[in-house]
Amino acid sequence: MEMNQRKTTGILRRLAAAARDDSGISIVEVLVAALIFAIVSVGVAQATVTAIRQAADQRARITALSLAASEIDKVRAYTDPFDVDPEEYDVEIDGTEYTVTRSTEWVTSSGLDIPCGAGGTGNMQYKRVNVRVSWDSRMGMTPPVSSDTILAPDGRINDPTRGTIMVSVKGAAGTGTPGVAVTISPVSGGATALDTQPAPTNSLGCTYALKVVPGTYNVSLSKTGHIATDQATSPVKPVTVVAGGTVSVPFDYDRHATLGLVYGSSSSSNRYATNNETTFVNTYGTFSVTGTSSTVRLYPFGGYTAIAGHYIAPDADGSGGCRAVDPSEWTAATVGGVALAAGVASAPIAADPGGTASDTVRMGIVRVKNVPRTSYVTAVSVAAPAVAGQPTCAVGMTYRFDREASWGAGNSNRDLVLPFGTWRLYYGDSPGSTTTSITAANIEALTNVAPTGYVGAGVVTLDPRAAG
Repeated sequence: MEMNQRKTTGILRRLAAAARDDSGISIVEVLVAALIFAIVSVGVAQATVTAIRQAADQRARITALSLAASEIDKVRAYTDPFDVDPEEYDVEIDGTEYTVTRSTEWVTSSGLDIPCGAGGTGNMQYKRVNVRVSWDSRMGMTPPVSSDTILAPDGRINDPTRGTIMVSVKGAAGTGTPGVAVTISPVSGGATALDTQPAPTNSLGCTYALKVVPGTYNVSLSKTGHIATDQATSPVKPVTVVAGGTVSVPFDYDRHATLGLVYGSSSSSNRYATNNETTFVNTYGTFSVTGTSSTVRLYPFGGYTAIAGHYIAPDADGSGGCRAVDPSEWTAATVGGVALAAGVASAPIAADPGGTASDTVRMGIVRVKNVPRTSYVTAVSVAAPAVAGQPTCAVGMTYRFDREASWGAGNSNRDLVLPFGTWRLYYGDSPGSTTTSITAANIEALTNVAPTGYVGAGVVTLDPRAAG
């Protein structure tokens, strides 16, 4: 009896425990399973996309190989290696854009490259050509396709008893200037006239003169609308050729920049010297232009500071030169009871190759009165400072102003536009005459801020400073 009761009790306990257990899958287990499935799916998708891209990249690479081979075949079809120049172009095939880049270099017999613009003792033996093809969908791990060949001339291009002249012409951006005509003329040392002048410069800005008799030659350039760094439109450089050598002649030559200029002011009453000078200064040098042309063409440097007059920088110790014409050289001071601030430099004028820019060349204006209409006026610079804060000008300048009439009577007033500094004023019967000084009563400085302290007997000082 008791045994049956214990069995019954055990069964009931097991049934109660089973009733308390959870059945099925929990929400946590569902989320974990979903996350695992997502990770696996992303991996599979990524692998599939990568496989597709690699397959497409491989097809593009095969096409690129075909393009490179085609370009090599085209290059080999040239009969003259000098006709093979660097080139780059794009081509689209089946929606993929390919860039074909051809680079070339002459090589010496010892295997050394002779880059355009680099001279040396070796002669050119053959031309190395590299063709590189890339495409816009190229995967980062896939290198561009590259193929090389060499081109040898049909005949001998060198003579051990003669030399080679390599002319390199580059523009302001440092890239080659193509289409420049080059003329080589004999000068001395056994030099003789060339049978044929070099071809115009190629896309790298290079051209070559072969089998040149040893001696000294002049190499000159010409191309419409172009100018060199020394402002010469047809620059010339000497070169000496030696037997068995290649000599390089580099030029900087580009389309000129056009600067539109106003001198002093645009007033119609202004009178300008017939030999007016303007100096253009930058880190590469100082260049002077004579006249009052409204446009000046210069090499397209980064910027020029235009200074009226013949500016010459002082020596290292601060002496010499002519600083008075440069407004920035004037220091702060008091003149005629008026405090003046230090002079300010003009803003640089810059234009791109073939571009334009405009500016006003700062100048002073002095009115001379009661001058005979048939007389010429002359302004002569004074070296020593006349007012406080004025720099010196050790370079003599003389500017000549034309007469108003060739015959007749009567006097006139004239507004003369001059560089800054101190000037002695004269009039006479011929250009540049210093026969008669103009009196202080007949001199009036129109552009000075301070009303007094600038005019003496036959002398006027034109000051660029503003009130300070």
